[in-house]
Amino acid sequence: MPNISFDWVQNEAGEVIPSIRHLVVSDSAYWDYILGVGEIWPATTGEEIRRVSMPFTLVEKNQNCTHNGVLVFDSASSEGYFYFQISSETCAYFKADFWGRGDVTNKVLIDADLENSMTEYAIEKKHRVRTKPIAMIAQQANDIRPEMLALPSGISPNDMTAYGVLLDDVHYVSDCQTRAGNYPFCDQMVLPSYSTAKSLFAAATMFYLEREYGDVFSQPIGKWIKQCAGDDWDDVTFSNLLDMSTGHYGSVKYSADEASTEKLAFFTAKTNEQRLAFACGHFSRKSKPGKIFVYHTSDTYLLGAGLSAYVKEKLGKKADLFSDVLYEKIFKPLGLSQVSAQSRRTSDLNGQPYVGYGLFFTRDDLVRLSRFVSQQAQVDINASILAQDPLQVALQQKPQNPGLTTDYSHIRYQHGFWARKVTNKLVCKKPQWIPFMSGYGGITVALLAKSSVYYYVSDSFHFDWSEAIPELQELNLICPSITADN
Repeated sequence: MPNISFDWVQNEAGEVIPSIRHLVVSDSAYWDYILGVGEIWPATTGEEIRRVSMPFTLVEKNQNCTHNGVLVFDSASSEGYFYFQISSETCAYFKADFWGRGDVTNKVLIDADLENSMTEYAIEKKHRVRTKPIAMIAQQANDIRPEMLALPSGISPNDMTAYGVLLDDVHYVSDCQTRAGNYPFCDQMVLPSYSTAKSLFAAATMFYLEREYGDVFSQPIGKWIKQCAGDDWDDVTFSNLLDMSTGHYGSVKYSADEASTEKLAFFTAKTNEQRLAFACGHFSRKSKPGKIFVYHTSDTYLLGAGLSAYVKEKLGKKADLFSDVLYEKIFKPLGLSQVSAQSRRTSDLNGQPYVGYGLFFTRDDLVRLSRFVSQQAQVDINASILAQDPLQVALQQKPQNPGLTTDYSHIRYQHGFWARKVTNKLVCKKPQWIPFMSGYGGITVALLAKSSVYYYVSDSFHFDWSEAIPELQELNLICPSITADN
């Protein structure tokens, strides 16, 4: 366990609110952590001892794995014990139960800023979408089978963190099942982004900056990153990096490069220089940019480094791509939780955000942010803060620009978003392309008709969500999509 130190305040509802509820980088060699809002109650009737129970998450150093658990401690005495239990995670390669106790010290802070934490959390709760149990979605369509939205033939309940559907202004939610029962703080369970960040960080910031400045997609990466200067990179643009079509690769076979042992040098690198050296130098030039899609998280990292340099030129040397663009211009106005307020970064002075992964969300954050992306493609152009043309291309709303093919004939990739072809004639009379986001281990967020969202977060290595498609069509969320094959 890392050493955990935090300030907290109790509101009138008996909620215990830590002053910091986003990723905290600790001195531990193994774990960072995130704290959530807990509850306080008398330990026993008639006694002054007050007991606190609160959600917390251990986050693997340098990675996106989250292990969600509960802390319990007595708050009245100056010294005592804390107890903890972790019985679930979203981490495909490391699953384990943790439990134990440690020493806790309490101190009253006379001059603490109590109101700010309470006010911030109250505002956050007001932004949340109303929730109902996933079983109640059956009230919207008689023939829907809510249990099929959990993809039971492909995902074990032990591997499912959460799933749900945002329909109109109601978020239909699953329980957050753990190996020790349902998680008691499901609304605050921390969900990792993994590669959904390629859509919600890389693409979102590109669309925002394109709307602001109009020239970001065409920027050559060699202009901004010295490690990529040279003939092999001269014609590679930010747009090519977003599409992962730089022409630099080892194999065109899906995930062969990404899953290679050599790629571990990139994923374990802690400094910006190390990551850029790999991204610019590891794969040789084999084709013209913009022609062949090859999945490389290192391409998205390189794009993030280029965007960081671009933003510093536009906004000043101290400008930060995550804090000053993504969070300040998109996350914060949406009222997302404080969980979303930090990104994984390199551990050097650059503090370069990972961009292709490394964000954290609650389930409410995830569905509202996804709905925002869908709606930005449809609102009046003067009301949009994202560049609509590339966004509409990414969401398969411009058939003349369908995107790049992959190893799978029913899957495309364009501007940081995937698209899945639905050919089942029992579902739709004509084939439909459904945009979606995907994350390592088994995460899918599908952007459906009516600005609805279907998602599941698992660590099952299961990416096929076709089992849910007939159920979603019972709600008329698949076939009314904007585009269809001619």
